[in-house]
Amino acid sequence: MRQVWLVLIISIARIPLLPAQTATPPEPQSARQALIEMFLGKGEDDFAKHLPDDARHALIHKGETPETSVALRISAIGRQMVAQGGKIETFDAGPNILTSEQNDGHEKFEVVVERDSLLGEEDEIELSIHVYKDGQPEFIPVVPRLIFTLKQEKDIWKLTEVTAAAHMPLTDPDYLKGLRKEQDEANESAARMRVGFISQAETRYLTQHPETGYTCNLSSLFAQPSETGENADYSVPPFANQESNGYRFTLANCNGTPASKYQITAVPVDTESEAKTFCADESGTLKSVAGGKPTSCFSRGQVVSGGASPAQGED
Repeated sequence: MRQVWLVLIISIARIPLLPAQTATPPEPQSARQALIEMFLGKGEDDFAKHLPDDARHALIHKGETPETSVALRISAIGRQMVAQGGKIETFDAGPNILTSEQNDGHEKFEVVVERDSLLGEEDEIELSIHVYKDGQPEFIPVVPRLIFTLKQEKDIWKLTEVTAAAHMPLTDPDYLKGLRKEQDEANESAARMRVGFISQAETRYLTQHPETGYTCNLSSLFAQPSETGENADYSVPPFANQESNGYRFTLANCNGTPASKYQITAVPVDTESEAKTFCADESGTLKSVAGGKPTSCFSRGQVVSGGASPAQGED
């Protein structure tokens, strides 16, 4: 038995000793990681610990809630995004710092890192927001940009300044095209609405003047009320102008006495505009046509859903 123990001791003695394993210290947090932690961290103190001491003491007091504190309300933005059930990913490196998908991937927005300027203990990170729908970029008239300035204090990055900027790339052809398209769509919406009000005014005018029928005079349709005070009717907007929101409105074909018909056309003032032409008549059917002569709107125009019934108010 003693021989067995002796052999075992000798065998153990021959095993080479490995150097002691030392714990690898964690990599220091980057300013970008600190920014992600501020707005998407799950800890209660993740936002506040990255604020400078003076800002934290001034903006966050005991007993305050997101309803009463602007700082806490901002800190809850990320948690609210997560609570909405969308897919959110953050990235410590790469072109995006955050992506979010909603509605089963049909809608997506990206927070892109435009610039990350690290200089010693200070870092300036510039972010922009891009929105997509069904994989296609959505046009944003003013691209929001946020610049976060952080300074490292005792291994913790502190947010010292936030700058909000509006980016409008006026030399980008795609941006200018999108801007023109959005303006045309806004003008088209206003034109549809105005045609609806004119059609409604024609119906009212026919009821009030059965002996003359419809009128081709916009001023007659939208004359100011003769009465004042409680009996005055100011519900009809002053739409007597022939031009509005980039469109020219014309009434025609009010023939006969009484006139049983009329035609209203809304044509873009700018002949080079790609905006649609709209038209309607006594039937109440609203049509539109892209390009071509205004008269072609009645013959080959597409029926606009909802007809010429006006919406409430006008842009």
